[in-house]
Amino acid sequence: MIKIRVACLVMFAVLQRSAESQQDVIIEESSSIESVHAALGRAAELPCDVTPAIAHDSVALVIWYKQGHNTPVYTFDTRDGVDTHWSDPATLGSRASFRTSTTPALLVLTKIRPEDSGQYRCRVDFIKSPTKNTRLNLTVLIPPERLVILDQDGEEFRGGAMGPFDEGTRVNLTCVAIGGRPAARVSWWQSHALLANSESRASVSFTLQRDLYPATLTCQAVTDPSISPLSENITIDMNLYPLWVRIIGGARPLVAGRAVEIICQAVGARPHPTISWWKGATRLHTIREKISPDGNVTSSILSIIPTVEDSGRIISCRSVQQNLKHSVREDGWKMEIQHVPIPKLKLGANLDPDNIMEGSDVYLDCDVRSRPDHDHVYFTYNGVIVKGSGGVLVSRQSLVLQGVSRQRAGAYVCVARNSLGEGSSDPLHLDVKFSPVCTKKDGVALRAARGETMSIKCDVDANPMPSSFRWWFNSSTYTERELTSSNGNAYDYRVNSSSEYGWVQCAGTNSVGRQTEPCMFHILPADRPSAVQSCDISNVTHECFLIECNPGYDGGLAQEFMLQVFIVENGALITNRTGMAAQWRVCNVSGAQSVRVSVYAYNRVGHSEPHTVTVGLLEHPQRHTGISSVSVQLSAVLVSVLCAVSVLICVGTLATFALCYRHCQPRRGEKPEKAKGRDESTKDLLEDKSEAKDEKHSDTNPDIIPIETKNIAVTETAQPLLTHGHCCDRPICDQYVVRPMQYHVHPYNIDANTPSLSLEPLELSYLPTEYRLPHDKVYEDWLRYKNALPMDTSNLLPPHQLTPQPNSIYSSIKRNPLKLVKMPELDPCRLEVSNYQRYSPSLQLNPENNTARYNNTQMNEAQPITGNERQQAPNEASNTVPQR
Repeated sequence: MIKIRVACLVMFAVLQRSAESQQDVIIEESSSIESVHAALGRAAELPCDVTPAIAHDSVALVIWYKQGHNTPVYTFDTRDGVDTHWSDPATLGSRASFRTSTTPALLVLTKIRPEDSGQYRCRVDFIKSPTKNTRLNLTVLIPPERLVILDQDGEEFRGGAMGPFDEGTRVNLTCVAIGGRPAARVSWWQSHALLANSESRASVSFTLQRDLYPATLTCQAVTDPSISPLSENITIDMNLYPLWVRIIGGARPLVAGRAVEIICQAVGARPHPTISWWKGATRLHTIREKISPDGNVTSSILSIIPTVEDSGRIISCRSVQQNLKHSVREDGWKMEIQHVPIPKLKLGANLDPDNIMEGSDVYLDCDVRSRPDHDHVYFTYNGVIVKGSGGVLVSRQSLVLQGVSRQRAGAYVCVARNSLGEGSSDPLHLDVKFSPVCTKKDGVALRAARGETMSIKCDVDANPMPSSFRWWFNSSTYTERELTSSNGNAYDYRVNSSSEYGWVQCAGTNSVGRQTEPCMFHILPADRPSAVQSCDISNVTHECFLIECNPGYDGGLAQEFMLQVFIVENGALITNRTGMAAQWRVCNVSGAQSVRVSVYAYNRVGHSEPHTVTVGLLEHPQRHTGISSVSVQLSAVLVSVLCAVSVLICVGTLATFALCYRHCQPRRGEKPEKAKGRDESTKDLLEDKSEAKDEKHSDTNPDIIPIETKNIAVTETAQPLLTHGHCCDRPICDQYVVRPMQYHVHPYNIDANTPSLSLEPLELSYLPTEYRLPHDKVYEDWLRYKNALPMDTSNLLPPHQLTPQPNSIYSSIKRNPLKLVKMPELDPCRLEVSNYQRYSPSLQLNPENNTARYNNTQMNEAQPITGNERQQAPNEASNTVPQR
């Protein structure tokens, strides 16, 4: 028994702790039975009055009963001094607990189930006080399971959007709450507005208006305020008509021929409407569409060029929404077209445009159509403004031509002006009829020879053209003789005798009348021309000349001239020319010393006697040059210019040589510096030891440039000319001034008979036939090394330094264009004149007067020269040319 009580007490404590964590319980009090509501799955608190009636009394036992159960469902026992709790496991189990610490005491039921609903009774037994009973009615609140929305056809709608419905449509909706206890309250809401409210089922009916868009409705089911309501949202899609369709800007005048854009807008339409443009019953297609970003405004832009014919027509834009009944909306207005004046020119009443005779009065009226009205009208005749003058009257919109003449025939135009510009009428061609009149009133002179037939044409001016012509002849012999013509306005007249020279006349006739003044043709005798009177000849060369002749009498007819040119020697015809003038330039007659020229004058009757002249040509210029493939003809002016240029070049050349000779002479009294380091490297310079000898040589040979007083650097390949070695024991070693050699190619002409030299324009292309040497031995070195004169003979090197190096001029055929024979090495200390002549057999030296010459024979192998030959060399002066 004690164990049972302990278990009950433990159970009671657990139930008490769980009851403290449950939510509040809504209690409704009544006079006899209290009502308690609890949501399904939550906690319920059932109050019980445990206050004793006697002070200082205490509770002994609390028993809970549920209607429909014969035994208690829960007990609380304190009789043994220990609080013992017991709960019926089959009914409440561990979900029930009793709390005595609160006032009133509470039986807490957790995780309420639907079967927990019912009437409960709490019996409290005190130790002293009488027993108390408290009755309660527990209601378990069960929310509905789901909501069902039915459309106006009773069909269930399952979420999303309903529709679309056209604007103005009546819509019926019903919301039903399925399940729940007690029955839930069902209501319809739009935003915060209550549309309908009913128990378990609610219906709503309304008309779709623009202010409902976008229409979103909510169905809500509420079982108890303590329970969150169950709701369902529904969206109703709507088609909206446009608020308005309007042409922006309204009605306004348009200008004909000027492009304009007209905008039509449809605002507030859903879906986007299709806008079309109409001009009367004609649909226009030059449009483009534009929709605003929010989709509320649809714009259609029409591009149109109105015409005058559009005036008074209706232009409209029409908006249509597909699948939407009665959705057509339209706006338009009557077009007012402004334009430049449109004049129309016409003849006055009772005037036949095909029968206006010269001398009659003509009236021209101008009808003008203009908007805005025109303010000025004028007339033009063949593009010239017509002004009122004699016989011409101009009123506001009329033109009167009094006694119209044939000169007034032409194109007339009426021009009107308003604020937009000027408009011109179509040209009205005024055709004035008149009788024939001869185009040449003074007559025509014609010349003909006897037996000649000429064609005479009767040219007349008439409107219309003559239908017939009359021909006749007058002269001193015949008063009037009719001529018969089958060609109408043309007649072939033949002169057979002198009596048939006279006047041929013609007159034409048309629908207006007969020609009053006939056309006259004076027939005069014709003859062949006379010969030219004189001819002038000018500008005569060896193959050309100019001839001009003075014409004679032309015989009464147009004459031409003929030229014939013959060679006097053989009578051959060179050229035959004709022309309207007796003037010709004759060329390409070379090969003849003189020519005979005959000039004739001729017309259609015959030619004159010839006028003959003889022209002596200049001799052909002599050729003084070789044969050339290019033929150059020099005129006198060109020859003069070339001579003048040649003289200037010669004078300039002579002046240059004079200046060079003047500035290059050595100064008297100056001595050259001694050579330093003669035994040093090849780059050291040597100085002359004898100033007197240099001056002597310079005085005897004025063509040699004086020795420079300054040392000139030699190239790296230069060798000292002379050294003071053991071999230099002869005076020849002391007579040379050591200088680096400078060679120069002189532009001298070479004797064509010299066989050993070439005329090729290369490095050694020209070589003089004779040179004067200040020292005969140095001259040989020049020939051996360069075979050319040096510019400065004072800068000569010793002979051993003149020996060609491996890369010298003799090293290749290309560097030796003159094909010179390489000279053998010579001992500079044992040089003699004979040695020079030995190794230069084609060169003859004269040491007495320091001259040299070339032999005319071909160079053979070098042979020693004897002393006698050495003495004969100076005597061969015939082959020497003194150096300039």
